[in-house]
Amino acid sequence: MSITKRQQQILIAFLTGIDSLPGLLGLPAFIEVTERTLQRDISDMVERRLVQKYGEARAVTYTVENKARFNLALSKEKLEEYFANEDRAGISYDFSRLGALGSTELFSGLERKELEEYNKVFYDKLQTASRDIVRRERERITIELSWKSSLIEGNTYTLLETESLIKDGIPATGKSKDETTMVLNHKKALDFSEENRDLFGGELTIQAVIELHKILADGIIDSGLRERLIGITGSAYRPLDNKFQVEEELKRLCEVINEKQSVFEKALLAFTYICYIQPFNDGNKRTARILANAILYSNDSFPLSLRTVDVNTYRLAILAFYELGILGNAKKVFIEQAKFAAENYAI
Repeated sequence: MSITKRQQQILIAFLTGIDSLPGLLGLPAFIEVTERTLQRDISDMVERRLVQKYGEARAVTYTVENKARFNLALSKEKLEEYFANEDRAGISYDFSRLGALGSTELFSGLERKELEEYNKVFYDKLQTASRDIVRRERERITIELSWKSSLIEGNTYTLLETESLIKDGIPATGKSKDETTMVLNHKKALDFSEENRDLFGGELTIQAVIELHKILADGIIDSGLRERLIGITGSAYRPLDNKFQVEEELKRLCEVINEKQSVFEKALLAFTYICYIQPFNDGNKRTARILANAILYSNDSFPLSLRTVDVNTYRLAILAFYELGILGNAKKVFIEQAKFAAENYAI
């Protein structure tokens, strides 16, 4: 969905509390913009259903509806500008968001068609490849995902060092024990998902999510559902601090995932919403990434190895979902990795 830089600024203003044209005119970003120009931009956005208009004349207000937020993707520069503002007010968990995600088609018709095409390319190669090629490519995917997912968490293992560790059992010199364990735990979690396809390809349960996290956490972080409030570095978002609510929302997420017919939507929900609930004290994002891949693998779909994803782009996409409810940036990462898998893996 293409929008101008000024329209991106308008959307951020609406998403963060400004709800009227007079309010926009008072912002530094629009000091040199005429009221007529802003009105034209807003009218275009209303027509394209990015913005909802309420009231008439001087009583008109605007909001960005859930569906628009889910489809919207902002530029990296605009997100960096937004998150650079340290005066953002605290943002609480939104109980309505999961219901909105459950009742909305998360991918547009064009996006679904694109994903189906990538999936067909990958699936066709999977069906015709020899067992040896499948084995080697699965190992390659495991290495690349274990490396990149660990890198996102600040791990300093290189891709080549990760390959030596996973293939030959040789730890890299100069790395901490926790870094080595983190990489190996990713491999163990991916192996577990391959050996237990029924846990992720059918009815997803809270126990399956907890077990996956337990494997990823082993030896480096606490496992088990979170019982205390946690903060998120660089974000004004504050997740739930009630253990029982955390568990209920995780169960509700599993139910919403199970109700979805599209494996792509199931995986996207796992990819983003585990991060949003933050059900564990630590390791939430890596659990989300591996769970999304477990769901895709169990349905013979493409992997999300994240091989070519810029780390900051990924982090901004998740932060945008935390604070603004914007899903489009995470969808963009998802679709780009589907394309990468179809074009670069030999199965």
